[in-house]
Amino acid sequence: MKAGEIVSGIGRVVSKYKYALLVALCGVILMVFPFDGRTTHTSKPESESTFELDAVERRLEALLSSSEGVGRVKVMLTLERSEETVYMTEGTRNISEGGSDEKKEVSKVNGNDGEEALVQRTLSPVYRGAIILCDGAENDRVRLRVISAVSSLLGLGSDKIAVLPMNEK
Repeated sequence: MKAGEIVSGIGRVVSKYKYALLVALCGVILMVFPFDGRTTHTSKPESESTFELDAVERRLEALLSSSEGVGRVKVMLTLERSEETVYMTEGTRNISEGGSDEKKEVSKVNGNDGEEALVQRTLSPVYRGAIILCDGAENDRVRLRVISAVSSLLGLGSDKIAVLPMNEK
């Protein structure tokens, strides 16, 4: 048997069973690179957000003090809920006559620093209220601008924001 005959024989087999061979090839690829349904995106965001209430208060003070007529500013914020991270979980549920039993574990992936938990989403903080002390609080226009700015930035209603005059010192 010559090499040319072997190649033409293989060509006929491939053309006759091309779909079956394609399915078999896909099966081999799936066995070599298993996929379990979880996302394995391990790159961390450029700047990981760590919420600090003091930093938010300082930034708000700097912003408000640069507004016309406000003057010196002190800010105090209260939180309903701080920033919260929700992790991906995997679980099993056993259902029997006595009820159901559910077990959940945080999904982890191997990273550069060992195992890392997979983050599903990060919930923003929810503010409860704000007290603003400023020099220009006696002026209604200034007070309205301060309330409007704080409301826009923090998502608070005007009834949750108190703007009070600062002590003369």
